Amino acid sequence: EEKCNALIKALPKNSRKHFVPVQQTVKQCLEIEPDFKGTLQEWLGYRLRKLTGEAIPLNAWSFEAMPKHLQMNFRVIDDQGILLDFGRDLKALQLKYTVTAQSSFDQIAADELNYTGCILWAFDDLPDTYQFIQNGQAFIGFPALIDEGDTVGVRIFDTEAKAAAQHQAGLLRLCQLYLRKDCTYLLKNIPQSAAAELAYNRLPKHPLLAAASEPSPSFKNDLLAMILHSVFIEGKTLRTQQAFENNLQQNKASLLATANEAGKTALEIITTLAALKTSLQRFNAQDAMAKDISGQLDLMVYAGFLRHTPYTQLKAIPRYLKAILYRLDKLDNSVQKIQEVNRYATRFWKDVENKAKKGAVIPEQDPYRWALEEFRVSLFAQQLKTAYPVSAKRMDKLWDERG
Repeated sequence: EEKCNALIKALPKNSRKHFVPVQQTVKQCLEIEPDFKGTLQEWLGYRLRKLTGEAIPLNAWSFEAMPKHLQMNFRVIDDQGILLDFGRDLKALQLKYTVTAQSSFDQIAADELNYTGCILWAFDDLPDTYQFIQNGQAFIGFPALIDEGDTVGVRIFDTEAKAAAQHQAGLLRLCQLYLRKDCTYLLKNIPQSAAAELAYNRLPKHPLLAAASEPSPSFKNDLLAMILHSVFIEGKTLRTQQAFENNLQQNKASLLATANEAGKTALEIITTLAALKTSLQRFNAQDAMAKDISGQLDLMVYAGFLRHTPYTQLKAIPRYLKAILYRLDKLDNSVQKIQEVNRYATRFWKDVENKAKKGAVIPEQDPYRWALEEFRVSLFAQQLKTAYPVSAKRMDKLWDERG
């Protein structure tokens, strides 16, 4: 009860005002026994919405503002059970010890499950998790395929997120190994042009995520990776040899058609981008509209973007670019619209930057990233229509659901 009181009192005033008197509201919430599913703030938010009809964004809750005795105290223990450290800031403790823990885990896990130099699925099926005991201590790891360049391997990772990213790359490489002839044919016959390839190779790096840009972007190779991912990997769970090989057989027939369509779309994007860049040159660099559009383009079409953009979203980019052309033609420099869209864009890209400090991040895999583009279409080029209903209210809801 004390913790719930403190949580509500720490809410921003415009949210907190709906729940006064706080103590009475909390008592009403606690009349129903908590079922302990989800986090405390999720449960409390659900109960408050049931009582008052007011929804609280998950990012509005603040544990830091609560008295120290109401915050969780974490301890870091070594293999011998000796206390190494403690504190109430879990993220700080994780950041302090993550390198040591990861290095130790990698050494231990390598003795449990480790394959290398494979050109076929020459290993057992991969479970979602792998439990093992070393020196009397239990560990849980996450097995994944890894891309070794010309071969693939298998390793256990200490987090599910790392394993998922590595597994995607490993599956992509394994597809290329199984489909060598098909890939060679596609590289020669994908719709392309020397001018587009040169323009692609000269694209600037992602302004926020250097790691998202390929060291040496290649129009053909990046496009091939995106095509293979779309046809054989996206939305599929492939952790057994049978599932992987059946998937190749079942979807191989659509490979050429997808490649042709994707190639044409990529050429259209590069061509339209060049027209946009030329059109922007007639504006002063400090013009609010020109700055807003330049920033939008740099985050959408950058060095290596073909490799990271899902095919379904690649097909939408020409519409986003046409919306920008329409905006330029109409000289829509509405300060109100720019502020409205930037309220959501700034929040999202700051969150991406923060996450990138802890590990690799691919914004294109986040639905919110593309909702931003749809929101821009709704503001600046309504006649092009959005892929789904979008509004400021829906953007807020999507952010809350994103967590």
